Amino acid sequence: MAEEKSKAAASSNSDSKLFAALGYIITVLVPLFVLFTEKKNDKLMAFHAWQSLILSVVCFVVFMAATVVILVLTIVSGGLAGILNCLLLPLMLVFLAADLYAAYKAYQGEMYKLPVIGDFSMKQAMK
Repeated sequence: MAEEKSKAAASSNSDSKLFAALGYIITVLVPLFVLFTEKKNDKLMAFHAWQSLILSVVCFVVFMAATVVILVLTIVSGGLAGILNCLLLPLMLVFLAADLYAAYKAYQGEMYKLPVIGDFSMKQAMK
């Protein structure tokens, strides 16, 4: 009987870490699923769901703003500023690296806070 309880706890902990990590890979669907179903039960999943959702929104806003700025500069400069599109790839790689590192930390079971959004995510998860 004690083995069954420890096995169930280990599998739920494993599931918790897996869902926390998948939240960074499948950015919108998994975090919303976690926040609407498991939020009250598991603070690790809730924290990483909030953090990955906020990271996705920040990434989207930054890329949209950068795209608009580059588009306007390209139109104003007669196409010369189109070369600035090359800057979007390194920016994307920075967000991808943050995403993958946070997913790795989540799979390890750590509540790793990203620099700017981590504290807000923690507050939301602990509600």
